[in-house]
This record gives sequence, C-alpha cells and structure tokens, in this order.
Amino acid sequence: METLNQKIEHEPTPKDISDEFKNLPWHEFRNFLRTLRKEPSLSITIDWVDVPTARRLKAFLEDFSTLGNQKRSATIRATQEQHDQEMNVFASGVKWEKV
Repeated sequence: METLNQKIEHEPTPKDISDEFKNLPWHEFRNFLRTLRKEPSLSITIDWVDVPTARRLKAFLEDFSTLGNQKRSATIRATQEQHDQEMNVFASGVKWEKV
C-alpha cells in the first residue's frame, strides 16, 4: 500500500510558465500553451496587476481543451483590497496569496 509521501514523490513538479504569462500578448500565450500540451502540470504565480489580468488567469485554469489531461494551478499575490475587486476569480480556483 502506498503512503501519502510516496504519492507525493510521484507527482511531477509543475512547469512554471509565469514569465510567459506576464510577458506574452494573450494570443501568443495561447499559442505557447498549445506547445505544452504534453506537459503533465503547469503553474503560474503572479503579482496582482489588474482585473483583466486576473480574468486571463482564470481563463487559463478553465481551459476545457486540457480537461483531464493536464493539471493547472494559478496564484495571485494580492492585498485584501485587490482580492475584493475580483472575488469571482479567486472563488473559481485561482489561489490567493495575501500580501
């Protein structure tokens, strides 16, 4: 029987694509994502920028083309005020790291 620690060891480390998310225009980022379809896990961690950027991050998580094939995680570092501007984003799976 596998223990919890053994299961964690088998989890692949997510590929961090935070820089690409921050630096590429949205359409180029979407094309970039297509090249990573075989990656088992992706993650993005960014500082709060604005509401549209937060919504783009939410869209990254909700991309149904990868459903069941790729784990995705997203985190935004934000103040309480910034969090409250777009609570829907955080309610739908984007993690909040309070600063």
